[in-house]
Amino acid sequence: MEWNPARLSRLQLFGTLAIVFALALTLASYFLMMSWHDFQSGRQNIEQEATARARDGLQAYADHAALLLSALRERTNDTMRHQLREQVDQAWSLADAIWRREHARQSPRRVQQLIVEALRPLRYFDGRGYFFIDTLDGHCVLLPTAPEREGRSLLDNRDDHGRYIMQGLLDSVDNSAGRGFSAYRWYLPGTGRMDDKITYARRFPRYGWLIGSGEYISNVEAALQQQGLDTLARMRAGQSGGELMIVDGGGIIRLYPTRPALVGKPYRKLPAAERARIEQLVQLGKRGGFVEYSQQDDAGLAADSYLAYARQLPGWDWTLVTSVKVQTIRDDSLRAAQRLKSRLAERILATLGMTLVAMLCAGLLCWYFVRWVGALVRRYQQDLAQSHLSLKEQARELRLSHFMIDNATELVALRDKQGEVVYRNQALLQTPQLAEALFRYPGGAYPLTFETQDGEGESERYLEVTVNQLNYQGDAYLCATARDISGRRQTERQLRLAAQVFESSNEAILISDPDNRILTVNRAFGHITGYGEAEVRGSKASMLFSDRHEPAFFQQMWQTLQQRGQWSGEIWNRRKSGEHFPCWVNISVLQDGQGEISHFVALFTDISERKEQEARVQHMAEYDALTDLPNRVLVNDRLHQAIRQAELQHNQLAVLFVDLDHFKNINDTLGHCAGDELLKEVARRLAGAVRGLDTVGRTGGDEFVLILPSINQPGEAAQIAERILRTIQQPFQIGEHSLVVGCSIGISLMPDDGSDIQTLLMNADLAMYHAKAHGRNTFRFYTREMNTQVAERLLMENRLRRAMEQEQLYLVYQPQYDMAGQRLLGCEALLRWRDPDEGLIMPGRFIPVAEDTGLIVPLGRWVLDQACRQASLWLRAGLEPMRVAVNVSAHQLMRHDFIDDVREALQRHALPGHCLELEVTESTLMADADLASRQLAVIKAMGVRLAIDDFGTGYSSLAYLKRFAPDVVKIDRSFISDLPGDEENAAIVSAIVHLAGALGMETLAEGVENENQQRFLQTLGCEAMQGYLLGSPLAEEMMTRRLEQQQRRPMATA
Repeated sequence: MEWNPARLSRLQLFGTLAIVFALALTLASYFLMMSWHDFQSGRQNIEQEATARARDGLQAYADHAALLLSALRERTNDTMRHQLREQVDQAWSLADAIWRREHARQSPRRVQQLIVEALRPLRYFDGRGYFFIDTLDGHCVLLPTAPEREGRSLLDNRDDHGRYIMQGLLDSVDNSAGRGFSAYRWYLPGTGRMDDKITYARRFPRYGWLIGSGEYISNVEAALQQQGLDTLARMRAGQSGGELMIVDGGGIIRLYPTRPALVGKPYRKLPAAERARIEQLVQLGKRGGFVEYSQQDDAGLAADSYLAYARQLPGWDWTLVTSVKVQTIRDDSLRAAQRLKSRLAERILATLGMTLVAMLCAGLLCWYFVRWVGALVRRYQQDLAQSHLSLKEQARELRLSHFMIDNATELVALRDKQGEVVYRNQALLQTPQLAEALFRYPGGAYPLTFETQDGEGESERYLEVTVNQLNYQGDAYLCATARDISGRRQTERQLRLAAQVFESSNEAILISDPDNRILTVNRAFGHITGYGEAEVRGSKASMLFSDRHEPAFFQQMWQTLQQRGQWSGEIWNRRKSGEHFPCWVNISVLQDGQGEISHFVALFTDISERKEQEARVQHMAEYDALTDLPNRVLVNDRLHQAIRQAELQHNQLAVLFVDLDHFKNINDTLGHCAGDELLKEVARRLAGAVRGLDTVGRTGGDEFVLILPSINQPGEAAQIAERILRTIQQPFQIGEHSLVVGCSIGISLMPDDGSDIQTLLMNADLAMYHAKAHGRNTFRFYTREMNTQVAERLLMENRLRRAMEQEQLYLVYQPQYDMAGQRLLGCEALLRWRDPDEGLIMPGRFIPVAEDTGLIVPLGRWVLDQACRQASLWLRAGLEPMRVAVNVSAHQLMRHDFIDDVREALQRHALPGHCLELEVTESTLMADADLASRQLAVIKAMGVRLAIDDFGTGYSSLAYLKRFAPDVVKIDRSFISDLPGDEENAAIVSAIVHLAGALGMETLAEGVENENQQRFLQTLGCEAMQGYLLGSPLAEEMMTRRLEQQQRRPMATA
């Protein structure tokens, strides 16, 4: 056999393949045997593991359900105690509010009755809950469910465990807090048996009471049990086929989702087989454990085997049972065995596949090795023929070079030393006139490059010529190569034009390389930034960046440049001086022929003036034009931020509502310019009275709002409020006037008084009005009682409107006599209100509400009309003419149509003016003295009389007496009640009587109730009186009889 290189290579290949294949098959056999062994071991444990998992799942679910129900049971006591405390506290607050409202006007017994009747109908807990009241000595005051026990002693009441119920209630409130819980047993409604009950009571010290309420534990517990059952009904005992059942201690099935028809039924009444099965599970649950049992399916055709777990639920005496079909567990085992077989098949296939791949790779490597050896042999043979091929290649290159020169676009010429052109390429042959231009070169060493021009006008061409010297076989030649550069010259001209535009632009222009290093800038760049070109060339463009932007801003900018090739927007840059300035920037990306970034071009303009204009506009929108304080918009925004900060930091926040007292008087007397100057000075003082982190804003008129964030206690807000009061009380120098004003401040706190803007501002405003109601020039914190008072006033307003519509109002008339008591001079019309439910309501309760709500105007108009009507009726009945006095409020007198009201009332009832007398107080006249003077002058011209009411309790101004010239001065009852024993009051009354007499005015004493007072006043010279001594307020009929009696009485002679 002849051995050659090819046969040796094949023998080597086959031997290597045989060894590799043998090793691969050995390893594959080993792995297959190991996989088969694992499969056999796994099959033996599958069924045991499935049963263990089923047991663990059933027990875990039962324990989970028991944990859920136990948690709900533990909440029973806390839930009931919280609800009872909340309800009793509300009832106690209601009783306290009634006491505060009525104790000064009603007898204690009447107030107690109002409280009892207010609490009697109240119910809660779906009508089960009620409130009771007991005295601290054990007597029942209120028991809505057994009113017959009210008034009796309950100290001997005991439950079925022998506990004294009333003593337990008294012990629960016998502590410093005066409140507490008590547990006892009482009759469960509808059952006749006692059940556990918890009561919460609170001591009401005003009457020695305790107010309380209670609830049966079973009622709350039943609701929580149902909540737990509903939750468990939505859960499953396992992935599939699981069941859950709950049986209570009475044998009632409470939960059975798979058999809902049995829920609520006692299992002892089920068929025997079903009853025995459930009884077995209940008994098992007492000790806890697993059991297997058989049960027929719903059709009753076949019996299924079940695995169940039962356990007891402590506290509620419930049995929890979770179960699953045994067949389901077996199915799980079969599926696990199938998965094990699938894994075995996968491992076998993987092993065989890997073995096959390894054998294929080994064959390829061996084949490649044989090829490599053969390539070495062939390379040696190729080297032998390389020399011959090299000669042919040189000849080919020579021919190609000649071809390339002939076909090149450049002009190529060769001239010998005699000056003859011995060679021209094809491009020069087509333009022979350029041959001479190629050799018009200046002197110099070779190689030589120069530019030359040929032609004129449109045929003008620019050439770049390179001349070199060539020696060939002893002969010297000059070789000239030229290319047309006319296009480049045109481009250069365009670039010079672009450079001029670049330098003359008003926008700053910056050009940088791909690394963002500055290459060049224009003059406008220097004007805007202050940098010269030499100072920035080579520096990073980021040298201009200010610290006003986050790194994320620039990351977004570069990302946009890379994606879109352009970005524009607003950036804050830094000048050379360090000053920051805003500019509008437009950045573009330039790319080279390969699509790579070659340059960045940035154009920007300084927009400082535009930003300043925008800031001015923004300032005008958010700040008050007069005081330069934050306006309502900015105050709301600052308050919103302060609320969020307080919520995050768990701090308190205070809102102060400041309103100047009697600011309208300054505007009316000194003019609005003085008022504006005062507001600006007040704003300056407020800003100086608070901390740096506080906000002072003006929300309109003379109202200011202060926001005090980050306070630790209300006392800090009170200190600032006191500082504001002291500051505002200092005299203000407004022009030539030195003014002293006060302010009223309302304070609301977050979170106690609200957690949103509207609530905090509203409650601070409400507290401010309470400060005004308590004498002004003070501050008040908001309290919930303020809302209660507002609600009561709103209720009173609605009732008053309804009373006016339903004619529940009427007039009574109090007679006025001469001091001798012999002659009836007139009467005062007094308003009364008889409510169908409450009875008589005195004016002191509803007149202030009418004045605050504006109802006093229509109400006063009605009183005026009714008084004129009655006076007219007396005249038409032939009775002696008599004056009727009507009280007038400031709201009526300040209205321009009040004169029309008086005129129309007189004309409508044909009443002479001298029969009507209008009573006004000094404070009413002071509200607007000029307007009051003009109004009363017109009214007096109609013949109507004027009386100053309650004289001596207000300003008691002699100037106003002279200015308004009333017909009658009424001395207030506060000066009369202690006469004649009180020397100071006697002196004041004497002064008033003599002063009025000196001015030609009558005097009338109010509230004369005994003869000593009458004799003393008569001695002083007082002309008239009214009071209970000679007559209480009378209804229309009674007053008519009094007038008839007066007319029948013989006139006393002087």
